[in-house]
Amino acid sequence: MLLSIVTTQSSDSLFQLGNTYYENEQYETAASTYEQLENDYSHEYLYLNLGNSYYRMGELGNAVWAYEKAYSIAPRDQDIIYNLNFVRSQVRDRIIPPDNFFIFSLYTAFLDKTTILDISVLGGLLFIIISIIYLMNSYLLIPEKLNSIINSTLILTLVFLIWVSVDKYWKFTDINEAIVISTSVDVRSAPIQRGENVVFRVHEGTKAQITAFDSGWYEIILLDGKKGWLSTQDMRKL
Repeated sequence: MLLSIVTTQSSDSLFQLGNTYYENEQYETAASTYEQLENDYSHEYLYLNLGNSYYRMGELGNAVWAYEKAYSIAPRDQDIIYNLNFVRSQVRDRIIPPDNFFIFSLYTAFLDKTTILDISVLGGLLFIIISIIYLMNSYLLIPEKLNSIINSTLILTLVFLIWVSVDKYWKFTDINEAIVISTSVDVRSAPIQRGENVVFRVHEGTKAQITAFDSGWYEIILLDGKKGWLSTQDMRKL
C-alpha cells in the first residue's frame, strides 16, 4: 500500500509538471513528460493533454492517436469528442465508411459509446432486477401473462449484454488499429522498399486496421477497402 501511495503521488506530480510545461507553451517538454506517464498509466485526461500538446506542436498524426486513446477510455466525454472530431476534420485522407442498415448503425453507436465498466454496471443492475422479480414472484401474485413478458424481456436483455460484452472484448483483443504519424507516406503492394510497388499514398492522421506483420512492416486495410504494406515507423498502434 505504501509503495502504491508513493507511486501515485509521483505520477500526480509528473502529470502536474506536464501541465505546467503546457501552460508555459513548452509543448515538446510537456508531451515528453506525458509520454513518460503513458508507459505505465492509462487515463483519459492524460491522453487528452498529450493530444493537445501534439496538436500545438503541429504533429497531427500523434494528436489523432492520443485523442483516439482518450476516446476509447471515455467515449462520452464532450471535450474529447470535440477535439477528436476537430483533428479528424483536418486529416487529408477523410474516408467515409459505407452506410449500414439502421439497426446495425444503432448497435455500432451503442457499442462505440459504452465501456466494459458500463456493461458490467448494466449487468449488475440486471441481476438486481432479476432478484427483485424472483422475490415478487415468491411473495406476491403476479399475473402469468405479465410475468411471462417480464421474464422474456429480462432474458433478451441478458443475452444482448452478453453479446455486447463479447463483441467489446473481441474488439479490444483481436482488432489491431493504428494511426499514420508520418506527414505523407507511400503504401506498397509488398513489404519491401521498391519504387515500382507503390499502390497509393496516405497522410498523417489516417486510421487503418492492421491485418499482418512482417519484419518491420504492417499490412493495413483502410475503411474504403484499400490494402497494402506500410513501415511500422510510419504508424502508431492504438
